[in-house]
Amino acid sequence: MQNQYRLVGLGNSELLAGLSELARQSNVLTAQLLAHLVELEERKLHLELGFSSLFAYCVEALRMSEGTAGRRVTAARVCHRFPEVFERVARGELHLCALCALASYLKPENAHALFEACTGKTRRQVEELLAGRFPRPDVREQIRRLPMRAQPGAAASRTWPTARLVSPPTAPQVSVIVPNPPTNAVPNPLSNAVPNPLSNAVPNPLSNAVPNPLPMPPAATGGEARRRARELEPLSADRFGVHFTADAELRELIERARALARHRLPNGDLAGLIKLMAARFVREEEKRRFGIGARPRRAKAETETRTARTDEPNAPPGEVSVSSASPSASERSQHLPATREAGAGPTGERGRYLTAAVRREIHTRDRGRCAFVSADGRRCDARAFLEFDHVKPYARSGAPDALNLRLLCKAHNLQHARNCFGAQHIAAKIAASRLRDQAKVVPFSIAGPGES
Repeated sequence: MQNQYRLVGLGNSELLAGLSELARQSNVLTAQLLAHLVELEERKLHLELGFSSLFAYCVEALRMSEGTAGRRVTAARVCHRFPEVFERVARGELHLCALCALASYLKPENAHALFEACTGKTRRQVEELLAGRFPRPDVREQIRRLPMRAQPGAAASRTWPTARLVSPPTAPQVSVIVPNPPTNAVPNPLSNAVPNPLSNAVPNPLSNAVPNPLPMPPAATGGEARRRARELEPLSADRFGVHFTADAELRELIERARALARHRLPNGDLAGLIKLMAARFVREEEKRRFGIGARPRRAKAETETRTARTDEPNAPPGEVSVSSASPSASERSQHLPATREAGAGPTGERGRYLTAAVRREIHTRDRGRCAFVSADGRRCDARAFLEFDHVKPYARSGAPDALNLRLLCKAHNLQHARNCFGAQHIAAKIAASRLRDQAKVVPFSIAGPGES
């Protein structure tokens, strides 16, 4: 059986010619791949297939790595804005790293000139060219201690150091590293250096993704998962190194929280403190948004009966007498609905109001994630930007109850609205909403002498 990947029998000229042809085909295939990604995103097919973003589709469906998917999504959006790039990629004049570096600087008036200037250049040459045309401020000076080399045999007995907040002497920001401090921690086998929690260096969240030190817009980085790839660093099966940068205000809040939690955390463990604060936030946010853990409200008639004004100041305990000048609780209750239906406003009229019980039921039923299911049965796994969506639109008399409501991520909620009302109608609504928001922003000006 012949192995197509074993090329020992090829001559030198055949090998070089075949390699050149494959490189040319690779460039053509890359351009075609970008064109397919552009069209897929235009048709919103990734949403119909149950993916909340094009980046998620590339990673989960096409089995690309986060870095590979990020570069191709960014390059596809550049090609969408400037279609001439397809041919340049197919000819090998521009590569994906160059397009990622160019993405945040491209404008209609300078795009052609930048493409011509970057033709045939390496990533480093493109970065130098952009730095010359778009200068950036000097980097902050810093001197930091390098990590010590691990001694043979010392790794097994080494314990993870206690997490600390380290404040650089010349910068208002601090680098916070929050590891989970187990005893006899197993070191990272991919690193020969001892983890140093005293380092003032801020980790680069893009270091494992697109090798591009130039600033990139959020939409061009390939999604939140890739942008934050290095903020949660796996150390073992159930331990993670957490890296983030805190400003002076957050550092002060963390220190105050640590002082308040000393009775519960005598050793001031930072990982334990972050866990306490995160758990508290999750409880409060789930209670506010989905009614989880919320106490049911007492009936209004019962509340009014208990708070009714007493005419007899010496009335026996437990007895309440209502002033004859005011209507009795039973009389007032006759004018109130017995129960307020889901979706009824404070006065009982139909509205978008959802009771805590309805929100809690929807959250429990949908298990706190997007409920969209594609035609082939794949369910969207998004848990961020969840919104309550009416299966039958509210504008078409859809009932605001649990049977007609579901949780959808923002992308699938918007897609459902487009399917119901049309893409042009939704685009007009969005444009009108943005104009209203811009009209609310009044520019601040100071009148000079004699001006009004």
